[in-house]
Amino acid sequence: MNRWRIPARLEEEVKERDKTCVYCGVRMIERMPPRGFRKAMATWEHIINDASIVSRENIARCCVACNSSKGTKKLPDWIQSS
Repeated sequence: MNRWRIPARLEEEVKERDKTCVYCGVRMIERMPPRGFRKAMATWEHIINDASIVSRENIARCCVACNSSKGTKKLPDWIQSS
Protein backbone atom coordinates (compact mmCIF):
# COMPACT_ATOMS: atom_id res chain seq x y z
CA MET A 1 0.00 0.00 0.00
CA ASN A 2 1.41 3.40 -0.94
CA ARG A 3 1.10 6.64 1.04
CA TRP A 4 -2.27 7.38 -0.62
CA ARG A 5 -3.54 4.03 0.68
CA ILE A 6 -3.68 2.51 -2.79
CA PRO A 7 -3.05 -1.24 -2.54
CA ALA A 8 0.01 -2.47 -4.46
CA ARG A 9 -2.05 -4.57 -6.88
CA LEU A 10 -4.29 -1.63 -7.82
CA GLU A 11 -1.27 0.69 -8.04
CA GLU A 12 0.40 -1.62 -10.57
CA GLU A 13 -2.83 -2.03 -12.55
CA VAL A 14 -3.35 1.73 -12.82
CA LYS A 15 0.31 2.37 -13.70
CA GLU A 16 0.00 -0.16 -16.52
CA ARG A 17 -3.28 1.38 -17.72
CA ASP A 18 -2.41 5.09 -17.47
CA LYS A 19 0.82 5.69 -19.40
CA THR A 20 -0.47 9.07 -20.57
CA CYS A 21 -2.26 11.74 -18.54
CA VAL A 22 -5.95 10.87 -18.28
CA TYR A 23 -6.80 14.55 -18.81
CA CYS A 24 -4.44 16.05 -21.40
CA GLY A 25 -2.87 12.93 -22.93
CA VAL A 26 0.77 13.91 -22.41
CA ARG A 27 3.16 10.94 -22.14
CA MET A 28 4.16 10.89 -18.47
CA ILE A 29 7.49 10.12 -16.84
CA GLU A 30 7.95 8.34 -13.52
CA ARG A 31 11.07 10.13 -12.31
CA MET A 32 12.30 13.67 -12.69
CA PRO A 33 15.23 13.79 -15.13
CA PRO A 34 18.16 16.04 -14.14
CA ARG A 35 17.10 18.76 -16.59
CA GLY A 36 13.56 17.73 -17.31
CA PHE A 37 10.21 19.40 -17.07
CA ARG A 38 8.36 18.55 -13.88
CA LYS A 39 4.95 19.09 -15.50
CA ALA A 40 5.15 15.69 -17.28
CA MET A 41 5.74 13.79 -14.03
CA ALA A 42 3.11 11.15 -13.26
CA THR A 43 0.98 11.78 -10.16
CA TRP A 44 -1.86 9.94 -8.47
CA GLU A 45 -5.31 11.37 -8.96
CA HIS A 46 -8.60 10.76 -7.21
CA ILE A 47 -11.17 11.62 -9.88
CA ILE A 48 -13.68 12.31 -7.11
CA ASN A 49 -11.66 14.25 -4.52
CA ASP A 50 -12.20 11.76 -1.73
CA ALA A 51 -9.17 9.78 -0.63
CA SER A 52 -11.42 7.15 0.93
CA ILE A 53 -12.67 6.09 -2.54
CA VAL A 54 -9.92 3.72 -3.63
CA SER A 55 -11.14 1.94 -6.74
CA ARG A 56 -9.94 1.48 -10.32
CA GLU A 57 -12.73 3.86 -11.39
CA ASN A 58 -11.63 6.65 -9.04
CA ILE A 59 -7.84 6.23 -9.08
CA ALA A 60 -5.97 7.45 -12.14
CA ARG A 61 -2.63 8.87 -13.17
CA CYS A 62 -2.29 12.38 -14.49
CA CYS A 63 0.54 14.82 -15.08
CA VAL A 64 1.67 17.32 -12.45
CA ALA A 65 0.36 20.20 -14.56
CA CYS A 66 -3.20 18.83 -14.68
CA ASN A 67 -3.16 17.64 -11.07
CA SER A 68 -2.06 21.01 -9.72
CA SER A 69 -4.51 22.83 -12.01
CA LYS A 70 -7.43 20.65 -10.89
CA GLY A 71 -6.48 20.81 -7.22
CA THR A 72 -9.56 20.19 -5.08
CA LYS A 73 -12.05 21.26 -7.74
CA LYS A 74 -14.78 18.85 -8.76
CA LEU A 75 -14.05 17.37 -12.19
CA PRO A 76 -16.98 19.02 -14.04
CA ASP A 77 -16.12 22.43 -12.56
CA TRP A 78 -12.44 22.05 -13.49
CA ILE A 79 -13.17 20.92 -17.05
CA GLN A 80 -15.43 23.95 -17.59
CA SER A 81 -12.92 26.38 -16.11
CA SER A 82 -10.32 28.25 -18.12
